[in-house]
Amino acid sequence: MIHIEQTSLSEHNVMIKVGGVLDQDAVEVLKDVCNSNLARGNRVTVDFHSILHITREGRSFVKSIDKKVIVQRLPEFMTIDAEE
Repeated sequence: MIHIEQTSLSEHNVMIKVGGVLDQDAVEVLKDVCNSNLARGNRVTVDFHSILHITREGRSFVKSIDKKVIVQRLPEFMTIDAEE
């Protein structure tokens, strides 16, 4: 299960806080939230501080959005690097 909380920081700046398990089903929901904000021209920050587990699909998604959004507080068990 995933918990997503969206907060408007300013007119075109949105913070999305994510908690729980980022699995295949959760990726689709988070992808929709991110894409809808990006389509509106918002600067998107995704805070992963409360993530408990990330599946392989979740890891792939985080890597795919790394250039489109600002990723904050990614747990140590999930790093974004070119070696994987």
